[in-house]
Amino acid sequence: MTRTILVAAIVALAGCASIRSFSGAPPFDPKHPQVFVVVNDKNAACADKRSFIVVDQEPIYFYRARQPQAFPIIWQLQTDGYSFVDDNNIVDPTPDPKRMGPAGEIHSCHAGKKNMQCTNKAQNSGTWKYTLRVKADDGCGSPPELDPTIAND
Repeated sequence: MTRTILVAAIVALAGCASIRSFSGAPPFDPKHPQVFVVVNDKNAACADKRSFIVVDQEPIYFYRARQPQAFPIIWQLQTDGYSFVDDNNIVDPTPDPKRMGPAGEIHSCHAGKKNMQCTNKAQNSGTWKYTLRVKADDGCGSPPELDPTIAND
């Protein structure tokens, strides 16, 4: 039973990658993750508007052998009417206790308008939690923060 579920999951994931390729959409790029805001009802009154943040990759995964030196990760917000919360000194992503890497591996994070950027030293394996903070440009229906993961192998 477990093997059947595992095989089905692998086939499904491979199918998603193939569908993305055949659809003409660009392949996932871990150095440039795409961020979207999904809204329950764009025509709802401000008090009733609910939204949430979605990243096209979770976790954002890097193979250190392919990334032998430090590089930037630049998140790009794709949804009109929303911006990253301006912050030139975002707290460094924190090591995830499940697969802990050293503090400071992902650092120098800042955000504004449609981009957020951090530097990945690419020196250590582990996982780190980072926070995406997005605001509605009109002040109505800003989504709650999202805490996804970056992983170095």
